[in-house]
Amino acid sequence: MNDGLLNKKSETSKIAEKYINKYISDLQMHMSLSDSQIIQILNNCILEHKIRNKTINKISEKKWWQILKKKITINNSIKE
Repeated sequence: MNDGLLNKKSETSKIAEKYINKYISDLQMHMSLSDSQIIQILNNCILEHKIRNKTINKISEKKWWQILKKKITINNSIKE
C-alpha cells in the first residue's frame, strides 16, 4: 500500500517538473532571460515561499493561542 502511495507522489513530482521545465523554457524564450536570471528568480521564489509559510504559521499559532487565552479567561471569570 505504501509503495503505491510513494509511486504516486513520484509520478506527481515528475509531472510537476515537466510543467515547470516547459514554463521556464517559455519564460526564457519570451522574456530573453539567461540561465543565471532564471536561477535567481527561482531562488527568490523559494525564499518568498519559505517566508510566507513562516508568516502563515506564526499567524495561525497566534490565533490559536489567542482563542485558548480567551477561553481560559472566560472560564476563570465564570468560576469566580
